[in-house]
Amino acid sequence: MLLFLVAVKKWIHYKFWMIFCGEEIILIEVLGYVLWICVGIILLPMVMYPLIMFFLGLFFSRRQCSSFQEYPVVSVMVAARNEEKCIGGRLQNLLAQDYPKDKYEILVASDASTDKTDEIIKSFGKNCVKFMRFEKRMGKSVLMVELSKIARGEILVFTDANTQFNPGTVKELVEPFADPAVGCVDGSKQNSLNSITCESIYWRYERMLKALGSKIGAVLGATGAVFAVRKSLYNPQDPSRADDFETAVSTRIQGYACLYNSRAIAAEPTPNNSIQYHRLVRIVSWMIGSAFSLFGKAVKRKRYGLALQLFVHKILRWNMGVFAILASVAGILLAVFDSPSNFLFLSVVFFNMIAIAGKLAGNRMSSFLRLPYFFWLMCLASLSGVSRAVTSRAVSVWDHSAR
Repeated sequence: MLLFLVAVKKWIHYKFWMIFCGEEIILIEVLGYVLWICVGIILLPMVMYPLIMFFLGLFFSRRQCSSFQEYPVVSVMVAARNEEKCIGGRLQNLLAQDYPKDKYEILVASDASTDKTDEIIKSFGKNCVKFMRFEKRMGKSVLMVELSKIARGEILVFTDANTQFNPGTVKELVEPFADPAVGCVDGSKQNSLNSITCESIYWRYERMLKALGSKIGAVLGATGAVFAVRKSLYNPQDPSRADDFETAVSTRIQGYACLYNSRAIAAEPTPNNSIQYHRLVRIVSWMIGSAFSLFGKAVKRKRYGLALQLFVHKILRWNMGVFAILASVAGILLAVFDSPSNFLFLSVVFFNMIAIAGKLAGNRMSSFLRLPYFFWLMCLASLSGVSRAVTSRAVSVWDHSAR
């Protein structure tokens, strides 16, 4: 193998000498630059972004505001599509929330369910749950917009049918709104299973970023399973795109803060890596368009800090797979032009070998050692999602079995 690499190296050098009239092209340095630039771009959203948010929080931290003297009216909204296995428990969980009952309502919309979902919802009675049924598939975003039209709450709480709230979650979501400058509050989605997957690792990282951003009121996006927004700020121009990400960022474009409350806890089952891969493909294919649209709106409204956040934490991160592939190719070519013992080449090979081992070993390998595998899983899923968005194959309507 080594002799083959040496032969290829000499052949390529000869060809370049013939083409460029003897002027040697220093490809080793070029490849080194490509590798380090790609690594730097990867580290920017993964490492540098959290560090920047940390230091901004040290110097520009928001002041805490007092609590409500009287809690506002709250509307909890749920979209359901063939959720007969969990919708009953979900509604019982919401009815048991520690919030003044005269200031609290639950609204559920059925997205043309074909199982017993509608019957289960109706069994709770109109006094407990307001119910809407749609005969045609509309998608979660449209259903939430329709529910908001009949909601009487000043605060809208968004959640999913397969989620379980802690008893005080709704109250924890609402309390930060005592500050009139707050437009959106994101909660903390926890894994209800103990298994370590790409999603569980991702959410640990994401919750850390949200906590850092919340110190300066700059949480970027929200978690569909548990977040709240002022009804007065919820006016999506396109109901089909009124998802959690766009809804939360829109409040910041309007000049309001978006916070994260780690005590507003919601639990969901942790999908395995295969399901998580396909879900991430769908999410990125749907949200990458929103990210570019919101970036343009932020620049137009002179929210340059928000625009930079969107570019680094969303747009750049979702395209990180391109730079990961370029870094790997550059590292391998360094062995051809320089030496198989080149440090950069060995680093790339070592990282990718651990990723392959993480795929093959599964849960038998520690979660820390499986990080390279999780990294590639997210990169490839994001690239696939971006590809779907470019080719107009983004998915906005799906069944719960895809979760």
